[in-house]
Amino acid sequence: MDFTNLLFLFIFLPIALVIYHIADIKVKEIILLAISLLFYALGSLKYLLLFVTLIVLSVGIGRGINLIKRQYLKRVLLVAGIIANLVPLLYYKYTDFSIETWNQLSGQKISLHNLALPLGISFFTFKAVSYLVDIYRNTAVLAKNPLHDALYLSFFTQVQSGPLSRYNELNFCMNSEIYNRGKLFSEGASRFMIGFSKKILLANMLAMVVDEIYATPFENFTVGFAWLGSICYSLQLFFDFSGYSDMAIGLTEMFGYRCKENFIYPYTTESVSKFWRKWHISLSEWFRDYIYIPMGGSRSKHAWKVYFNLLIVWLLTGIWHGANWTFVVWGLGYFVLISFEKLVGWPERFNSKFTKILWRIVSLFFINVQWILFRSKDLISGFRFIKRLFICNYNEITNTRMLLLMRQYGLFIILAIVLSTPVVPYILKKGEKNIITKTTIEVVVGVIVAFAFIWSISLVLSGLNNPFAYANF
Repeated sequence: MDFTNLLFLFIFLPIALVIYHIADIKVKEIILLAISLLFYALGSLKYLLLFVTLIVLSVGIGRGINLIKRQYLKRVLLVAGIIANLVPLLYYKYTDFSIETWNQLSGQKISLHNLALPLGISFFTFKAVSYLVDIYRNTAVLAKNPLHDALYLSFFTQVQSGPLSRYNELNFCMNSEIYNRGKLFSEGASRFMIGFSKKILLANMLAMVVDEIYATPFENFTVGFAWLGSICYSLQLFFDFSGYSDMAIGLTEMFGYRCKENFIYPYTTESVSKFWRKWHISLSEWFRDYIYIPMGGSRSKHAWKVYFNLLIVWLLTGIWHGANWTFVVWGLGYFVLISFEKLVGWPERFNSKFTKILWRIVSLFFINVQWILFRSKDLISGFRFIKRLFICNYNEITNTRMLLLMRQYGLFIILAIVLSTPVVPYILKKGEKNIITKTTIEVVVGVIVAFAFIWSISLVLSGLNNPFAYANF
């Protein structure tokens, strides 16, 4: 059940908030756990038993690791817990991919299983692994009640597509002064409305352009048509996923908890490496803390080992994103560019503004091309699309359609480009110097957010609603 679903907006969420906030503080987490399990059942009833089993198993093993004193037994439990969580992920997500690959290599025709993915299985698995590893490392401060652990793993605001918060980050703010003033709830509600509007008004509108262009035969492509499709998809994906993250963060705060940021204007990046410090931050940090650093990270005395570590991380990052060779090549592409930046020391070694700006443009160009592979159904389609970015192919009908798309959706494209930069924070910061200006700007922003949210709801009511891009992960 998506956060933009009318059932969620007008029935599930209001009832959940009322029940939760009128409940005694001693039972709030129990109620929130029940709400989370109900949310999962409504979205993936077929796999509810599997979901509950993995939660119970993970919490049981985690608590066992915490109690046992012998390091050897701790390690055995840790490995068992990680395997228990990885097996369902590997089975449901990669079985058909493995069969397809084997069929292509061997010439056999083994039937596919056509398995439906359990809701949010990739995100749940990574949270479970971090939970177990943090307990093993003694960095997780366990709550007295194991139900808190179960809530961490199942919290409905994050179970579908993150952010990948850590156990110690699920801090209850109900007793704090900030919550008593209602500030946390109001901040969360505002954040939810912003994310909702980003998804409906920008991501979904841009999807109209993207879907049409990707459905067009390549022989009809022109250079401008291809660039319009690729840029619109880069923007669509950003506003879709960052919109979801804003909604998840907002919902988490509305229930009295803090949640980490997941996007910080990634298209303002200075390099390819720094892009991943701004895009899907929680995933980048997960791979850093649980794969890259344990393998030795950048501390190895041998340069080849450092780049080998990067190779493994980016290979796994690609595979995690999807069971398709497009994602593998996509991940390896980032490995190549990030390794190159690390090897030559760019852009830190640049002395002039011009070279820094030039590399920023090169980085954005590379990222944009990478998203084409990310979106394509196979490698051949992806490379044919990329080819059309450079090779001229005049087509009057396509050019006319491109102009019509730009005229119809131009406002949304311009808004998306502007809002992908920190223009709003900049305006808010400038207004802080004068109390009247600050209040005026806040009121104007508040009115715009409310208007955008109402407009977005009207569009959802009219049927304009697409699934979240990361919903199947």
